[in-house]
Amino acid sequence: MKKKAQTIGQGFVILSVSNILVKLLSLVFVPLIRGLLGGDAGYSVYNSAYSVYAFVYVIATAGFPVAISKLISELSRTDKRKEAKRGFGFALMILAGLGFVLMAVVMCFAKPIAGFMNNPDSWAGILFLAPTVFVCSLLSGYRGYFQGRKNMRPTAVSQIIEQLVHVAISAGLVIALKDKGIVWAVAGASVGTCVGALAALAVCLIEYRSDKKIFYEEIRNEAVLRAKLGDSDVSDRELLKRIFLYSLPLFISSAVQYGGDLLDSKMIKGGLVASGLEEQAAKIFHGQYMAMRQLINVPGALATALCVTVLPIITSCFAAGDRKGVAANTQYSFKLCYLVAVPISFAYAVFSGPIYKLLGYGNNAVLLTVSSLSVILLCTIHLQSSVLQGVNRLFTASAFMCLCVVIKAVLNYFLLRIPQLNIYGAVISTYVSYLIPFILNLYVLKKRENIRFSVLAALTPPVIASTGCVVAGYAVYGVIRLIVRSFLKGYLGYALAFIPAAVAAVIVYYIIIRKINGLTEGDIAQISPKASKLLGRVDKALRIG
Repeated sequence: MKKKAQTIGQGFVILSVSNILVKLLSLVFVPLIRGLLGGDAGYSVYNSAYSVYAFVYVIATAGFPVAISKLISELSRTDKRKEAKRGFGFALMILAGLGFVLMAVVMCFAKPIAGFMNNPDSWAGILFLAPTVFVCSLLSGYRGYFQGRKNMRPTAVSQIIEQLVHVAISAGLVIALKDKGIVWAVAGASVGTCVGALAALAVCLIEYRSDKKIFYEEIRNEAVLRAKLGDSDVSDRELLKRIFLYSLPLFISSAVQYGGDLLDSKMIKGGLVASGLEEQAAKIFHGQYMAMRQLINVPGALATALCVTVLPIITSCFAAGDRKGVAANTQYSFKLCYLVAVPISFAYAVFSGPIYKLLGYGNNAVLLTVSSLSVILLCTIHLQSSVLQGVNRLFTASAFMCLCVVIKAVLNYFLLRIPQLNIYGAVISTYVSYLIPFILNLYVLKKRENIRFSVLAALTPPVIASTGCVVAGYAVYGVIRLIVRSFLKGYLGYALAFIPAAVAAVIVYYIIIRKINGLTEGDIAQISPKASKLLGRVDKALRIG
C-alpha cells in the first residue's frame, strides 16, 4: 500500500509544532543551565563547548541529510525507488564512518581545542560531547530518509524526545556535579546531550522498521512496471556520484557557516576584550549575546521546518520539469514563512522587556529589540537557499552562505573593537551579512532561474496584521501593568500582564490577516480540511467573512 505524501503545509505544521516545543524547552534550558552554572560566565564555558560540538557535527553530517532527502524524492518521482534505497544505504555508511573518525579526533584533542576557544574550562564538556557526533551522524541520515519520503512525523517526534531527555539528564547531572566545579558541571550537561541523541535515534529506528515494509512494497510494484518498459537501473557509481554532488556544496556551506559561528563565539569575546572591557565583563556580554541568539533561533527553527518540507517537493517538481509547480510551491512557502516569522519579529521588538523578565534572561533586553528584524532576514535566506537547492543550484546557495559568513567575520573584527558599540557591533554585522545574500539569492531565483514569485506580496499582509497586533497587545499589557503594579510586583506581575496581552495580540493578528486575505480558506485546507472547518467556526464567532 502506497503511503500518501504530506503537503508543504502539513509537513510545515508537523515540524513547526515539534520545533516550537523543542525551542520552548531550549528557552527553559538556557536560564536553567545558566543559573546552575553560576550565571553568564558559566554559560559562556558551556556555550564554547557546545559551539565546538555544533561545528564538528556539521562537518560530520553537513549536506548528507539534504542529499539523502533530495536523492530519495528525485528517484522516487522517476520510479527508481530501488536505487533510492541503495543510495540511502551508501550515504548511511559514509555518515557512520565520518562520524566515528571525527568523534575520535575531538576526544583526543579536547584540551587544545578548549584553549583555542579562549575557554580552557570547556575541555571536559568538549570531551563528553564527542560521542554525540557519531550518534547524530546516524540520526541525521534517518531523518534525511524520512524527509525524502515526505514524512515529517518521525523527525518531529524524535526531535521532541531528544530535547526532553537532553534537558532532564543535563539538568540532573549539572546539579549532581556542580560542587566539583564548572569543568565537571559542563561535562554533565554534555552527557545529557548525548543521551538525548541516543533516544532520538531509537525513535527513528523504530519508525524506519515500519516504513521500510511500505517502501519495499512500492519497490516491488515499481519493478513490474519497469520490466514492462525495459527501464535500466542506476549504477552504484552514479548513485555515489549524486550523493557527493548533492552533499559537497552543502557540506562546504554548512562547514563555513558553523565555522563562522565558532569564529563568532571566539571573536566576540576577544573583540570585547580588545575594546577595553575586562575579561569577566566580556564573558558576561558574550553570554548575554548567545542567550539572545537562542530567542532569535526560535522562528529560525520554523524556517528550518519549512525548508526541510519544501526541498523534496521542489526537487520532485523540478525533476519532472514542472516549472509552474516550482513557482507555485515557492510562493506558498514564502507566504507560510512570513505568516509566522513577521509577527514573532514584531513581538520581539515590542515585548523584549517582558520576555526577558519571564524567561529569566537577565536585563539586557535591548539586545533582542535591536536584533528582532534579523528574524525575517534569517528565515528568508534559509528558505531561498532551500529553493535554490531544489532546482540544483547547490553551489550557488553555498557560495552565498559562505559570503554571508565572511562578511560577518570581517565586520565583527572591526565593529566589536569600537568601545561605543561593543556587543552591538555583532548585531550590526549580522544585519549586513544577511542582507547581501538575500539580494543575491533573489536575483538568481528570479532572473537566472525565472521562478515567478513575489517576496513583497508574501510579506505585506503579515506586516499589516503584525503592526495591528503589537499595538493592541501593548495597549492591553500597559493597562494591566498599570493596574497590578501597585499590589503585585516581580515575576507574577509581569506574567499577569503579558499573558492576556499575548492572547489579545494573537486574536487581533488572526482577525486582520483573515480580513485582508493574508490567510485564505484554501491555505488552511491545504494543511488540514479538519482545521479548515474548525477555523470556519472561529471565523463565525469573530464575525469574519
